[in-house]
Amino acid sequence: MNRTRLIFYAAFGAFHITAFIFTIYLPKIIFQIVSWVPYFKWLTLLGLVLLLVDLFWNYSSTKKAEKEKAALLQELNTLKAKLFDYQEAEKKQKQTPQ
Repeated sequence: MNRTRLIFYAAFGAFHITAFIFTIYLPKIIFQIVSWVPYFKWLTLLGLVLLLVDLFWNYSSTKKAEKEKAALLQELNTLKAKLFDYQEAEKKQKQTPQ
């Protein structure tokens, strides 16, 4: 994984850890928390945005890997064809008397 993806996952993990701790303390401070609800709504929206970014990032990296795999497969097939041509030319040279 590259550095930017690790930073992204660190922020994503910190968000979920914070949300988990928040839910643990929720029963203890349920009546005090009413004033925090608008902030929590925005934080959960941030979590959804982070999730969408991750999905898009994963989709784009998968597409990039598929394109790279197709290019490598094309190169491999080209090299196989060249090798086959060389082998056929060598066979023809051995068969024709000089």
